[in-house]
Amino acid sequence: MNDAELEDTESFIYGDRQGFGPGMGWSELLEHRRIVLLAEAGAGKTTEMEERVNRLVQEGRFAFFLPLESLDKDPVVDILPSDEEERFEEWKLKDGAPAWFFLDAVDELKLAEGKLDRALRRVSKDIDGHIQRARVIISCRPSDWRPVTDLATVKHRLPVLTEDGENSPSAAVETVAMLPMNDTQIERFAEQSGVIDATAFLEEIRRQNAWTFAGRPLDLSDLIGTWRSSGHLGTRSEQHETNVKGKLNDDPDRPDRGVLNDAMAQLGAERLALALALTRKRSIRSPERTSDIEREDEVLDTAQILHEWTEEERQALLRRALFDPATYGRVRFHHRSVQEYLAARHLRTLRERGMSTKAVLRLLFAERYGVEVVFPSMRAIAAWLALW
Repeated sequence: MNDAELEDTESFIYGDRQGFGPGMGWSELLEHRRIVLLAEAGAGKTTEMEERVNRLVQEGRFAFFLPLESLDKDPVVDILPSDEEERFEEWKLKDGAPAWFFLDAVDELKLAEGKLDRALRRVSKDIDGHIQRARVIISCRPSDWRPVTDLATVKHRLPVLTEDGENSPSAAVETVAMLPMNDTQIERFAEQSGVIDATAFLEEIRRQNAWTFAGRPLDLSDLIGTWRSSGHLGTRSEQHETNVKGKLNDDPDRPDRGVLNDAMAQLGAERLALALALTRKRSIRSPERTSDIEREDEVLDTAQILHEWTEEERQALLRRALFDPATYGRVRFHHRSVQEYLAARHLRTLRERGMSTKAVLRLLFAERYGVEVVFPSMRAIAAWLALW
């Protein structure tokens, strides 16, 4: 993946349905010595890695699942259960046998303010003398992966060695993105989730163009809930509205329950979404961080947008499931498509409250060389407004 694809992974990954092809399967991936696996929140990367470890072990191979957040504090042998620790020691004694190490969640490590270099140094130390037999798969959310510095850390701490123990400078670290589930996988997931007629459910996804929420297991579960309760998924607008309401619901088990009512939460989310679009930013300052954020000028400060809210109210909003925590003191909307929908909703509200048509159009369009064009960052928002 190149830098542009890393910055806009949602468009790139879901472009697979537009003809990018089937990609690589696990059997092909596991042939590589070093892999960085990028996947958005809710895509199921942790489950995929744990399942792959189980299958490799069942085949009589050596494979280990290690959360990077734990590796930042403890060595490999202290993280592994006793039976896996025995297999780890057995592998080190078995000349020529490869082992696969699945190191999960660089993003979770960074959220806990851990250091990738320190975690990988522990792995390297624990497999010292056997690194040429180790195959390593590292997972991360795309927005939290730094393709220059993090990749350099991987190459430095976990180099690919030749047969005689020399560093192989030509050995590449493969960076791949997890594709959304295909039709067969969606249907199988639905069946195992209790959907009686999974084929009809898949047809409804096609008919209502619900792929935005069907490709990730976490969001697909929400679609299945809608289908089982009502028997349909609704229009694209209704899908987005259902997603927003579900993810903005107040959690009665949270300490900050009751701080925001549903209407206030949605209005706040709409205002933040429009502010992100107009400032061309992707991230929001995390409620737990007030300073020392990398690339400060690229982060939206909620206090400037929701200035009449209390800090407690702003924090409560950003802790709702509509937002995903990211590293470097940032928060992002769980879905960019939902962010665009909410931004358009707020523009419509402003229009209904008296904002002139001319003022709205100035935010959407510009003239370039005598031709009226829509601002690239406002295209989806303009499309939503056109529907209304």
